[in-house]
Amino acid sequence: MNELVRLELIRESLIAVVNEMRANIIHSSYAAIIYEGHDFSCALMSADGRQVAQGLADHPIHIFAVPYSTREVVRAFEGDINEGDLFLHNDPYSGGTHLNDVLLLHPVFHDGKLAMFAAIRCHWNDVGGMTPGSLSGRVKEICQEGIRIPPTRICHRGRMDGGVLGLLWSNMRGPEERIGDFNAMLGTGRKAAEHLGRLFARFGGGALLDGIEELMARSERQMRARIAECPDGDYFAEGYIESDGSNPDPLVVRLKLTVAGDAIAADFTGTSVQTNGPTNCGPAMAFNAVGTIVKAFLDPRTPINHGSFDPISVIAPERSFINARENAPCGGMAEVKFLIDSVVAAAMGQVVPEMSVGDLKGGANHVHIAGPRPGGGSWIHYEWPAGGTGASHGVDGSNAVRSYNEGDFNSIQSAETVEAQYPLRVERCEIRQGSCGDGAYRGGFGLRRDIRILKDGATLSVLSEKNAIPPYGVAGGAASAANRFTVIRAGETVEPSDVPGKVSGFPLRPGDIVREETAGGGGHGDALRRDPARVAADVRRGYLSAEQAAERYGVVLGGDGAPHVMDTAAKRASLEAARLRVAVNPGNEELFDGPRRCFLLPRGLAQRLGAAEGGLVELCGPAAAPLRGWARIGDGDGDAVTVGPSALRILGAGAGDVVQLRRVAASPPV
Repeated sequence: MNELVRLELIRESLIAVVNEMRANIIHSSYAAIIYEGHDFSCALMSADGRQVAQGLADHPIHIFAVPYSTREVVRAFEGDINEGDLFLHNDPYSGGTHLNDVLLLHPVFHDGKLAMFAAIRCHWNDVGGMTPGSLSGRVKEICQEGIRIPPTRICHRGRMDGGVLGLLWSNMRGPEERIGDFNAMLGTGRKAAEHLGRLFARFGGGALLDGIEELMARSERQMRARIAECPDGDYFAEGYIESDGSNPDPLVVRLKLTVAGDAIAADFTGTSVQTNGPTNCGPAMAFNAVGTIVKAFLDPRTPINHGSFDPISVIAPERSFINARENAPCGGMAEVKFLIDSVVAAAMGQVVPEMSVGDLKGGANHVHIAGPRPGGGSWIHYEWPAGGTGASHGVDGSNAVRSYNEGDFNSIQSAETVEAQYPLRVERCEIRQGSCGDGAYRGGFGLRRDIRILKDGATLSVLSEKNAIPPYGVAGGAASAANRFTVIRAGETVEPSDVPGKVSGFPLRPGDIVREETAGGGGHGDALRRDPARVAADVRRGYLSAEQAAERYGVVLGGDGAPHVMDTAAKRASLEAARLRVAVNPGNEELFDGPRRCFLLPRGLAQRLGAAEGGLVELCGPAAAPLRGWARIGDGDGDAVTVGPSALRILGAGAGDVVQLRRVAASPPV
């Protein structure tokens, strides 16, 4: 057989095994977050814990976390992994994501030797902790998020450890559902092992494993070749978690991305230390984010295996909030990982500007509505509302869907599924008008979803980000609307927490409406250069109002809904003239207030901008993504903003260069 043909057969056969694993999980799991939401991943691992195959539909948040966890199991049980063994793991500090994501590892043997692992990681709807669903915006330590499973053998040589499993089920709400999902994972691993046995017989054990090594080597060569095409240099970016749920200060991720020859190094030195709120993640997530974003920018079409990530190295300071240790809670790891994604994407937008893309909604948007069952126990409804995706050159963002860093994770649960299982009614589910980030190519729109509570005793918990700091636009594109989660009670809007997006067990009453309003995607390019016909089309669809079209895009519509040419030209000229362009004046020192980057604005300039002391603003310079900071207002007038030396590097600007200054709000104007 031709060598290339044989390798392709091996690769496609392995991917076919993974795809059947996915189908088995979807069709046999019990929790809607798995069979509806597709919050799970399946993969094949080498005996030493490298990724052999994962489907393109699997959740990217697990791409590097699963091999990291696998290597921890191999290390913990070195020399003592036997046929018939099974292992569980969910510990964030040793490669897990958050406690709800539970990994089952099924060792696969050939000729009496450990050859591979079948890996299944599923989001379990509850793993204990202080609130139903285990995810809360106001936790203080990881014990409040549920039961933590270090590398644990649950089956030894075919004999299941009922004591360990009983301990797990006794510490989780809705154990029947947890047991059902566990059994789905168990059966999926067994079928995968059967299929791999047939592949060993078909190709020969040594030939199959040699083929896997060659496929990894080819993936590494492909990625190195793509990196080598990029300009060498250091590229800088930063971004913020707006709150950990308790402390008033944000958390900052700082990145220096170095391209040198055929390798990329990401250094996150300067990132905030870990916090006692849920916005932390373990050591797997920083590498996961860098690896997935670099691959998405440079090599998106080739299959996924460990070789693609070998040219990448990451420095994530231990006990920072992107590499946390005990007892930091990690329920918001998706929010942290998506922030790292955004920061890496901002840096990669400097490496390959033609690939720059607007920012995304900012995380998983965990919403749990729960209450008591009449016969005892709890019902737990989990919402994961999607938002708009970012725009790129020539392409508008998509509305209320998952994004490129979320895989096949479904956009939203069907109303029928919700209403059939829980005392809830989905009364509204629609595109959120005006929520896009404006641009020549606009970001996608978020969604609005209203869920009415029908019975006593329900509570609400929310863990989300980008409620105060909205997704950014690129290449001059504007920010989108931020996320917002509120309760409508007797016609009045009630804020369920004094920290936006961080809610823990808020008591609900019958008749209350939980309103989810999700962020749009950031725009790309100058909104005043958008084709007026496309703006008019968005107004006809109800995505924008006529007032928003005029004030944000400068498009004035006539009575027939078509753009009025002369009025549009005049309006756009007026909006263009009103923009603030300022020179950047480098300060002798960095300007920070704790983790917050600050810009020194003359008082007159701040007044023209409408910026208050401590208000969030952004500078749009040569780099694709803007640089954000908090206004510090000084005396005098003038059109210069004083920034620290590192700000110039991130902006890609020099002293005295002219950039645009904009105010950043949680909701776009009008």
